[in-house]
Amino acid sequence: MLAVEDARNRVLQEIVSSPESETVPTADAAGRYLTEAPLARVGSPAFDNSAMDGYALRATDLGDDGGELPVAFTVAAGDDPQALPPGACARIMTGAAIPSGADSVVMQEKVTALEGRARFGERPAVGSNIRGSGEDVHPNARLAEPGERISPITVSALATAGVGTVRVARRPCVAVLSTGSELSDPGEPPAPGMIYDSNRFALLAMLRQIGVEAVDGGRVPDDLDLLRASMDSAAQYDAVITSGGVSVGEFDHVKRILEEKGEIGFWKVAIKPGKPFAFGRLGGAYFFGLPGNPVSSLVTFQQFVRPALIHWMGGTPVSVRVSAMAGSEYQRPHTSRTEFLRARLQWDGGRLVASPLTRQGSGMIWGMSRAHAYIVVEAGDHGFQAGDPVVVEPISDWCSFGEPQSRGE
Repeated sequence: MLAVEDARNRVLQEIVSSPESETVPTADAAGRYLTEAPLARVGSPAFDNSAMDGYALRATDLGDDGGELPVAFTVAAGDDPQALPPGACARIMTGAAIPSGADSVVMQEKVTALEGRARFGERPAVGSNIRGSGEDVHPNARLAEPGERISPITVSALATAGVGTVRVARRPCVAVLSTGSELSDPGEPPAPGMIYDSNRFALLAMLRQIGVEAVDGGRVPDDLDLLRASMDSAAQYDAVITSGGVSVGEFDHVKRILEEKGEIGFWKVAIKPGKPFAFGRLGGAYFFGLPGNPVSSLVTFQQFVRPALIHWMGGTPVSVRVSAMAGSEYQRPHTSRTEFLRARLQWDGGRLVASPLTRQGSGMIWGMSRAHAYIVVEAGDHGFQAGDPVVVEPISDWCSFGEPQSRGE
């Protein structure tokens, strides 16, 4: 069996980044991966402007103890103001352009407004409360680099700099199939011996979360001919993901078909949960064979498939891991596999505490839905005691801390 890191590296070495790119509106670019560095069309700010509501003036027009100045005019955001006359001030609003001749702004709370005049209690420092042109970004500055994933905040920065479109990598088109005659779709009447298919829906959702075009390939029963036809059809896409059928049971046909119509890169990984994970090629498509148990399916997707598809889009996959304190003990007899323990997180006395769920079965998806992170127990480690330092890896981008629901966790 391959070690987890070795398996991930093997996958990344085999995946060739797509050379195809397209131009999309900045407003629609969140979640996409850049292929060209966008340049600022204007500086940010594009002109000197006021950081607050107040009065713009020349600092030298006041004495050390302030004084009174006539209010020449008012400048609102969006105005193109006239020059400030000597010995006068201008009422100014937040974001409005600084009039030529003014070199500082005094906030309105420090000014006494009189009839047509303003009284100041002190002389401001030159540059006070003025946001200078280009202090955030200069015109033609590189706003991001190729390979970066565009976040909603990056969208804001691009729009502020006048960038209306960006060049991004084409989304890979990935087909997802669930295998197994025991599966039915949620909402259908339950039948004896049948279980509801959850993997397909979770995988489709996680693919869309990372910006992939996900195609629902449906459920395929444990029939060799039907599965062969479904995989033939799926091979037209950039990648194919199956869940189930990759073990060694009598009805696990995926490996046989992959040997017939493609190639197997590797078949087993020293990971818990999720040992029967397969990677290879199916025609021109990359192939990922995930285990059928729900937790195993999601863990192997996050550890191997997600980084592979990010790499395909030109991004650099990074595992976010932080240190925490174990909230309870965990010991294991076998240490040959890297284990990903589902855990809940909480703050306690300024420390991040990770408490493993009491039940870690690979079919216990409800428990995983309550978890915030994995505690990573590396191969060779026997576990940890309460209070020991542990390494945790967030399960998703949107987990929020809270009290677990009552089901023994």
